[in-house]
Amino acid sequence: MKWIFKSVLAMLVLLPSLILAGEQQVDATGYGQHHNQAIANALTQALRQVTGVGIDSREVVQSLSGRVSTSNNDGEHNDTTFAVSRSGNLSLKTRGVVSRYDVNDVSEQDDGSYRADVTVYVARYEKPGFKASSRRTLAVLPFHTDKPSFSLLGDKTLASKVEAKLRNHIMNQFTQSRRVNVLDREFGNEFKAERNLWLSDDAGLAERTRVGNVLGADYLVVGNIRSINSRKHSKTLTLTGETITHYSGQASIDYKIILAATRQVKWSDSINIKFSDKQVRDLLKKYGSSEVGITTTLARELAQKALSNIYPMRVVAVKGKTIVINQGGKTLKKGEMLDVYLLGEEMFDSYSGESLGQLEEQIATIKVVRINAKTTYAKVVNGDAELIEKDFIVRR
Repeated sequence: MKWIFKSVLAMLVLLPSLILAGEQQVDATGYGQHHNQAIANALTQALRQVTGVGIDSREVVQSLSGRVSTSNNDGEHNDTTFAVSRSGNLSLKTRGVVSRYDVNDVSEQDDGSYRADVTVYVARYEKPGFKASSRRTLAVLPFHTDKPSFSLLGDKTLASKVEAKLRNHIMNQFTQSRRVNVLDREFGNEFKAERNLWLSDDAGLAERTRVGNVLGADYLVVGNIRSINSRKHSKTLTLTGETITHYSGQASIDYKIILAATRQVKWSDSINIKFSDKQVRDLLKKYGSSEVGITTTLARELAQKALSNIYPMRVVAVKGKTIVINQGGKTLKKGEMLDVYLLGEEMFDSYSGESLGQLEEQIATIKVVRINAKTTYAKVVNGDAELIEKDFIVRR
């Protein structure tokens, strides 16, 4: 039975000499047919206490059938058919990294088996930055479109290229908001290569604790690109020979935010934008191309609408007529006008009993004057600043 103990030790990746900052101490008891098997079982039990256990239950039915023939004193015969079924197959799986362990006691039991009491130090990976559990997670999936390409200022641009830019801008907008954890669903091969490095013989034990920390998405952003185009109109005046150039543009997308666990649609909307000559010129000046400008505008509009329903902006500080909002980055623009709302009583749907949010009363209008990475400063331009308090809702 030595091979059992060796295989368990290999699975646990034991290295008694290594002490990690992310250790968690746990006491455990294990049983086995011999000394080493009892210790291995105790180590497994310790891991299950810390990292949990995956249960894989499959229904397996095995039947045993037969026939019994009996007779009584009068010579009468009776044949009986019987069947016995056994069902159930339970598999328990666990994984983790034990950095070291102490064997406190190993004793033989009355039935000849052994009991081991051990103190185990389980290595835990300490994730950098803010705790992921404090924010909801979101993944932006590829958008669909039934068009092979889009016309942008006379050029045919592949729909796949436009979609990739739109999705990247949407991810940037959600990330900049700092309201949700944005998960990558694009660079799967690169992640697998990095994961294989963690598990290779060249990596230290601490690197193996990174495995098993991938987050699942709470929300999925999916959508359809109906149209994106920009045009350049040129007209030459007959009298003067002067050429006048005029720009226009248009974009339409549908999108949904789905609760991943249940596939329930939490929010659904369409965005339709028409770009005037001046707006297209501004996009060209700022972004260098109408493709980047239009997809950035769409992404900003989508993220703002989605976040206003999941995580509306709130006031975090008030000093005189200066209001500080808990959102910054690229999600707001200097000079933008926002409304501040006083929250009242909570409202409920008469049919479902579902909360409809709180009653909102607009009390002020503020103007963005400075934007930081995490916060935005604004000035009250209309309304009573003295009525504004922390946690008040801010909307566009």
